[in-house]
Amino acid sequence: MDLIPRPLLILGAGAFAVEVADLISEIPTFELAGFVQSVDPTQRDKELEGLPVYWIEDLARLAETHWAICAVGSSRRRAFIEQAASFGIRFATVIHPASRVSAKSTLGEGTLVSAGVMIGAHARVGRHVLLNRGTLIGHHTEVGDYAVFGPGANIAGGCKIGEGAFIGIGAVVRDHLTIGAGSVLGAGSVVVRDVPKDVMVVAARSVTME
Repeated sequence: MDLIPRPLLILGAGAFAVEVADLISEIPTFELAGFVQSVDPTQRDKELEGLPVYWIEDLARLAETHWAICAVGSSRRRAFIEQAASFGIRFATVIHPASRVSAKSTLGEGTLVSAGVMIGAHARVGRHVLLNRGTLIGHHTEVGDYAVFGPGANIAGGCKIGEGAFIGIGAVVRDHLTIGAGSVLGAGSVVVRDVPKDVMVVAARSVTME
């Protein structure tokens, strides 16, 4: 028996939301039903990619029939998700078919697994985590809720990534390290020791010798 695709709303209406819409178009278990934004009410009832843009309060009437996924990777992510949840919307866990997720791993609700992501055995990924394209999550690694991973981030085995951490594009974390809650690893960072919470780590800049 064929499964009826679940109508899915994307929280966000920017450029990244368009990319997420493209990913969802390749997942047969979902049917994209529109976008949701909470910044500019004048955009309400306009269209994006040929689909309606809803205002956040519209979720109250859509919650019974729709699911949602967040396409915001900024500091607004958690607040937007919590605001949407207050209207009763359910959150889907979205896994692109071009990813590889170990059957021995677990994913929380609202997590987005983009194309090219690989998640190792016994990894535990929390709720509303954003795994951008090509992210690697090693075996036995734990990822806290609301964490965001940029494209190509590489987390080795046995790590702990704190809640709300931001791992920039191409960042590398050595095995068995802890990245504290709310910390930011800049693009291209190579981390070889534990990072406390609410700390920013940036890659060393190259210097031209004269």
